[in-house]
Order: sequence, then C-alpha cells, then structure tokens
Amino acid sequence: MALKVGEIHWVNLDPTIGDEIKKKRPVVVLNGGHEKHLKLAIVVPLTEAQPSWEGNPFFVILDPDAKNGLKKRSAVDCFHIRAISHKRFVGKVGEIAFSTMDAIKRSLALILDIDPEHC
Repeated sequence: MALKVGEIHWVNLDPTIGDEIKKKRPVVVLNGGHEKHLKLAIVVPLTEAQPSWEGNPFFVILDPDAKNGLKKRSAVDCFHIRAISHKRFVGKVGEIAFSTMDAIKRSLALILDIDPEHC
C-alpha cells in the first residue's frame, strides 16, 4: 500500500494501552514509511472536534468537505502522534489541504519543542 503525506485513512488502533487513542478512526498520514523496507507509517489521529479546542495549539480543526471526505467537524489530535503498521489501514477517506498540513507541522513542532522556523 502506497501511503502519501496528507492522506486521511481509516485505521484500526486496537489493541491499545492506557490513554492511547483507541478503536477504528481516521488518521492523517505524516510519513507513509517505506513499502519495501519498513511497513510503518507515522500518523496523527482525528477525533470529534470540541468547541473548547478552538485555539488550542495541539488540535487542528477540520471542517468536512469533498476533498477530505469527512462527515463531521473533526480535530487532528497532534499530541497522539504514533507509528503504526500498514496492516492497520483499512481504507482511504480523503486528503487534507497543504495549509492544514502546515498547521499540523507547527503543532508538532510545539509539542516536540522544535523551532517551527527551522522545520
């Protein structure tokens, strides 16, 4: 499976431990991995957007549209970045805009204490 940066896919995240994001849910692909050598992808999960998250730097809000394929207002939960096996992917939903990917990168830079100007 060739995964591309910025695609939204359904994945099965179970089993999980503790406060990890659980169940089948959409994710944004940050790095699709390497099909031949390493069948892992770096992703951030989506969850239902909450009004209190507006302006929270750890969440990037997505409104549904034809390009992203989402059915409801969602939030990219950047704090739950993780590597997952390609075997967890169950179907493509859509893709995000470049500006949204930039917002995700800024959030990740903040979480990882990286100066976003150097990304």
